[in-house]
Amino acid sequence: MPNMIKICILALSLSFFCSLGAQNLRINHVWNRTSINFDINRLYNYNGYEHNRFGAGFNISTPLHYDNRYGTLFQNAFYAEAYAGCGTLDHAWKYGARAELQFPRNKVRKYYLDYHHDLERIGGHSFESYNILNTSANSTYFSSRYSMVDRIAAGMLIDFDGPSEVLLELRHSRERALFTESTLLYPTINEEDKMKSCDFNEINIVLWWGKHWTFNLLTALSSPSLTDGNDDTFIRADFFRLIAQYANKIQLSDNRGRLSLFAQGGTVLGDAPLSRIFDLGGTGGSRYYFYNTFLTVRPNSFMTDAFLLANIRYTTGRSLWNLAVSKPHPFVQLGAMWGILYGDSVTGNADTRLIAIDSQGFPTYLHVTQPGDGLLEPAIGIDGLLRWGMLDVGVAAAYQLTPKKSTYHLNNFLDNFAVMFTAQLIIDNK
Repeated sequence: MPNMIKICILALSLSFFCSLGAQNLRINHVWNRTSINFDINRLYNYNGYEHNRFGAGFNISTPLHYDNRYGTLFQNAFYAEAYAGCGTLDHAWKYGARAELQFPRNKVRKYYLDYHHDLERIGGHSFESYNILNTSANSTYFSSRYSMVDRIAAGMLIDFDGPSEVLLELRHSRERALFTESTLLYPTINEEDKMKSCDFNEINIVLWWGKHWTFNLLTALSSPSLTDGNDDTFIRADFFRLIAQYANKIQLSDNRGRLSLFAQGGTVLGDAPLSRIFDLGGTGGSRYYFYNTFLTVRPNSFMTDAFLLANIRYTTGRSLWNLAVSKPHPFVQLGAMWGILYGDSVTGNADTRLIAIDSQGFPTYLHVTQPGDGLLEPAIGIDGLLRWGMLDVGVAAAYQLTPKKSTYHLNNFLDNFAVMFTAQLIIDNK
């Protein structure tokens, strides 16, 4: 995919300015206690709706009162950020701002207020944030079903004694669907594409337990209402949405390699709108390898009310050979997926869900498929076949296994098979 190559090259050039894991490029003097930064992650993004998205973001952090007894990272501080961006396909501006009071030595680590006017992927269940320097983790490049969301949120981050942190957030959202079953909608270009928007009031709770566990509870405070004041009979949102995730990377002793473990499960209890159930679409059709996704499953293939998925990957510790231009490390991987649809009280069908009310007042629906018979995806590959500067390039292949009786079984061998290239940015050259 040409866009993936462009992204890798962009990430490589940006690595000159960034240390490992950094997202901020400081633009004022390093000795200044107030830090002003340019957020490189806001420079460029890609998805199936906007295509190329360009923008800019800045943030500032300044101590409330500098206490010489503590280092720079442990000062009570005021933090603020703002960003803006525009997509080349939808010609729509997105923007946002955030303000925080940070207390790194207290039990309550921060209070924040956040507003944004931006896209949100429907059915999203990833806890990963976008990182321009880590393309293999950005599987949302293939997402195309989004809502335009205006959201204001207030919250706090609490650090409990022990290995846990909790984020508590109260939020109000106004959301407008940007797709139908057959097409994407671009209301900034064509006014007739505009769907009616809905207001949501929700509580969002995220718990991080230790280094490897993450839990999320999202619950509606009230049923949403259509913003034009029309009857909201079609819209329901009395639900609890639960997600649990385990992610771990285990370095085996004596340079015997590394295990990467990832598992996630979720369920929605009650009446949830389409945007709050789970999208299990993968990155099938890509020529680029992504972590923790299904490489042979096409985008928009599955949506569920409950799901389980897992991925285990083993990468050898020693390279097959060690040359300046080639340090290949073979890997093997196995992914598994299962999900079901409970049913829908609005449509009366498990596999038919309301998207929104269109500009003429008519409901629009989406037919969805569940992987109720399960799906397995073995994969093999070699990382680092070619080292180009700080970019390691390799190859990978994956195959989809499904029961023949399943409605989503693919009879053609090539439809189940995927060949991709891998790419990793190697900033630490040791």
